[in-house]
Amino acid sequence: METKYTYQQFAHVVLPLALPQMYTYAIPEALENQLKPGMRVEVQFGKQKLYAAIVWQIDNVPPAAYVPKEILSLIDDAPIITAQQMQQWQWIASYYMCTIGEVMQAALPAYFKLDSETSFVKNPAYEEDILQLSDDEYLIAEALGHQEEISLKDIQDILQRKSVGHTLKSLLQQKVIYVKQTLHEKYTPKTEVIVQLAIAENQLQTAFSSISKFAKQEAILLAFLSLSKQQPAVRKSELLKKADAAASSLESLVTKGILTLEERIVDRIQAHDISDIRNYLLSDTQQHALDEIHTFLQEKEVVLLHGITSSGKTLLYIELIKEQINKGQQVLLLLPEISLTYQLIQRIEKAVGPVAVYHSKFNNAERVEIWNNILHGKANVVIGARSAVFLPFRQLGLVIVDEEHDASYKQQDPAPRYQGRDTAIYLAHQFGAKVILGSATPSIESYTNAVSGKYGLVKLNNRYSNIALPDIEFISTKEAQKNKAITAGITFRLRDEILQCLANKEQVILFQNRRGYAPYLACGVCNWIPMCKNCDVSMTYHKFTHDLRCHYCGYTQSLIKSCGACGSHEMQQKGLGTERIEEDLALMFPDAKIGRMDTDTVRSKKGHEQIIQAFEDGEIDILVGTQMVTKGLDFGNVQLVGVLNADALLFYPDFRATERAYQLLLQVSGRAGRRDKQGKVCIQISDVHHPIADYILEKPYEVFYQHQLAERKLFHYPPFSRLIRLTLKHKDIKTVIEGANKLGDFLRTKYPDMVVGPNAPLIQKINNYYLREILLKIPKQSKETAQIKWHIQQGIQGLYQFATFKQIRVTADVDCY
Repeated sequence: METKYTYQQFAHVVLPLALPQMYTYAIPEALENQLKPGMRVEVQFGKQKLYAAIVWQIDNVPPAAYVPKEILSLIDDAPIITAQQMQQWQWIASYYMCTIGEVMQAALPAYFKLDSETSFVKNPAYEEDILQLSDDEYLIAEALGHQEEISLKDIQDILQRKSVGHTLKSLLQQKVIYVKQTLHEKYTPKTEVIVQLAIAENQLQTAFSSISKFAKQEAILLAFLSLSKQQPAVRKSELLKKADAAASSLESLVTKGILTLEERIVDRIQAHDISDIRNYLLSDTQQHALDEIHTFLQEKEVVLLHGITSSGKTLLYIELIKEQINKGQQVLLLLPEISLTYQLIQRIEKAVGPVAVYHSKFNNAERVEIWNNILHGKANVVIGARSAVFLPFRQLGLVIVDEEHDASYKQQDPAPRYQGRDTAIYLAHQFGAKVILGSATPSIESYTNAVSGKYGLVKLNNRYSNIALPDIEFISTKEAQKNKAITAGITFRLRDEILQCLANKEQVILFQNRRGYAPYLACGVCNWIPMCKNCDVSMTYHKFTHDLRCHYCGYTQSLIKSCGACGSHEMQQKGLGTERIEEDLALMFPDAKIGRMDTDTVRSKKGHEQIIQAFEDGEIDILVGTQMVTKGLDFGNVQLVGVLNADALLFYPDFRATERAYQLLLQVSGRAGRRDKQGKVCIQISDVHHPIADYILEKPYEVFYQHQLAERKLFHYPPFSRLIRLTLKHKDIKTVIEGANKLGDFLRTKYPDMVVGPNAPLIQKINNYYLREILLKIPKQSKETAQIKWHIQQGIQGLYQFATFKQIRVTADVDCY
C-alpha cells in the first residue's frame, strides 16, 4: 500500500558520517518557507542520536524505502556553506572515492558538527549576568554553574524537548559556553595586558603631583605618555621595560585610579615592521617574470612559476595579490606547512593589509570566526594549509600554491584523501579564477603539464640581488667511519665547518629526518629489538619523556632495561633522532645555543612561532630539525646547512623516493647564504658518487626531470598513469589475505593490465590491523576512469556479500603518494 504523507516538502541532508547516500527528512510546515540549501538542521538519525546536518536539496518527493523522520529544528538563519562548496564537495567525493559525509567532516569546523555525544562547558571568561539570557539559555547556564560539563542529552532533559540546536547556537555565539573539545586543544588564545589612562588629560598635572614622591610611579606615567603617542595600544611588558620599573609600581597607579589594565586576546601572528620588503622594487628578472605571468594568464588557467630558492617568488606573489585586491577579488595562498605562515605573514601583511590565517592549530571558535568572515566577504586574503580549500569564498580571483611539489598537500588519513594542490585548481576553476603554482623543485606531474602547454611556464633562474648559490659539498660517511672521523653522526669535516660558522657569529641548520632520541633499541647480545605490540615497527626512544613510543599508533611503554629474548641488560641505542642530536651538539659545542624543531617541540602554533622568532633574533646558534627546517624559511644569518643522513631519503621503496630526495636536498640547501654572502651546504652520504649528487652539483632541473620521466614511462607511473591504491585491513591476517586475493581477482578480470597485487606493504600491521594493498595503474589518457572507479566500488560491495569478509575495511587512495 502506498504511504500517504501530510508533509508537502522533504529535505535531502548530509550527515557527518560515511553514508553511501544522503538521507531524507520531512520538513514541518512551520519551516517550509525558512529552509534553504546550505543551512544546518537538527535531525535524529538512528534510534536516539541527534546530529547537525546540512540541507542539500529540497523537493516534494518522499523517500520510497522508508518513512522519513521530521526535522527537529532549524539551527541557522542563513546558509553556512555556498553553492560552490556544495559542488566542490560532490567533486571531491566522486574523484577521491569517498562519501559527501566524509567531506563534510573534513571541511567544517567542529562547532558546525554538533551531535548528541557533544559535551559543553562554561566559558570561565564570561562575566555578564546570566539573568539577561532567555529562559532556556538561563537554565543551561545555571546548570553549568553546578556541574563541570553537560552533554547534549542533559540539555534536552533540562529543557524537556529534543530540539535544542537554536538555543545552543545562541549560547555559543554569546560565548556563554564552549564545546568541551575546544578547551582541550593544546592551543589557547594569546593575551596581552594593555595599559590605558583612567583619567582625563586635564587631570594629569594633579596626578603627577600625587605621585611626585614615588620616582618609579612617575617614570611609568611618563613612559606611558611617551608610548601612547607612538602607538594605539601600550602593552604592560613594554611599558615596564621602558620605565625600568616593577609591576608593583604599576599596580599602585592602578589602585590610585590613574591607569587601568585590560587583558586582550590578540593574534599570535602579528604584522611586523618589514618596511624593507615594502620598499623593494622588482628586479629586471622579476619584472620580466611578472610580465610573462600576465601574458600566460590571458590564455591559461594555471601558471607554474619555477624559481630557484631565494629568487624572490614571494615578491611576485605580493604583486599578484595586490592586483586582485584592487579588483575587489579574494586571494587564497596555500602553504604546505603551518611553520611557514609566520614568516610569510610578516612580508605580506605590511604590503597588502590584514590577512586571514586558517589551519588546524587554531581552536574551533577561531576557525568558525574566520569561516564567517570569509563567508561574509570580510577577508580579502587568506593564507592557510591544505584545509583552507574548504573555506566559503565568494569572489575568488587568484589561488597561489607555494611549494606546490610538497607531499604535505596530500591528505593521507582519514578520508577524503584529497590532493590540496589539485583541489585548489578545481576551486579556482569554479570561480573562473587563475592559479599560480610556485616551486624551486616542481613535481614531475606539474612540470609535465607545463612543458606540454597545459600550464604556462615562467622561470626565475637567479637569486634575488644576484646572491650566489651555496657551495654544496658531499661528504662520505663511509670514508669517515673507515678513518674514525665521525662522532654522534657528525663527520669531522662537518664539525669543522660548524666551528668556523660559530667563530664568525653565523648560524647553522642541521637536518635529520627522524625525530625522537634513538630510532630504536637493540640487545647488544642477541640483537633483539623492542617492537610495538600493535604494529610491525620498532619503538622509538624519547629521552625527554624517558619512554618508548610508536610513531604509527601512539602506543607508549616505559623504557626497557633488559632484553625480552635473552634477558641481557646490554640494551643499546641505535641510530640518531633529533632529540639525541640536540643533546650531542650541546656536548660538542658547549658555548653554542642549540634549538630543535620537530613535531615534538612545535605541537602548538606558539611552538612554531617561538622557535622561528628565537632563531631570527639570534637566540639559537644551531637549529636541528626534521623536514620543517627545509621548507621556505628565510634566515639572513644562516651560513651553513648540514644534512646528516641523505641515505635515509634515497633508499626507500617508493617510485617517488629519488624525486623527493632531490627536492628535499635542494630545498634545505636553499636555506644557506640567503642575504649577502655565499652559503655552504654539507650533505653526508655513504656514496658520494650516487647519481643524486651529480644532479644536485652540476646538472639543471630539466636534466633530472628527463631522467625521471624516462623511468616513469618505463614502469607506467605518473605522469603516464593515474594511481589508485586499495588498502584492506583486518585483525586476522588470513582473512585479509583471502579478501585481498578475491578483490584482486575480480578487478583483474576487468582490467588485467592495470592491477598490481595484492601485496604486503612495507609495514604489514598497524594498530592491530593486518594490511594488504592492491594498486591500479590507469593510463593517463584512459576514458574509463569513472567506470573503473565504479567497478572498484562494485568489487568492494561484492566482497561484503561474504560473511567472512564483512569486517574487512577497504580504503581507496586516488592519486596516492
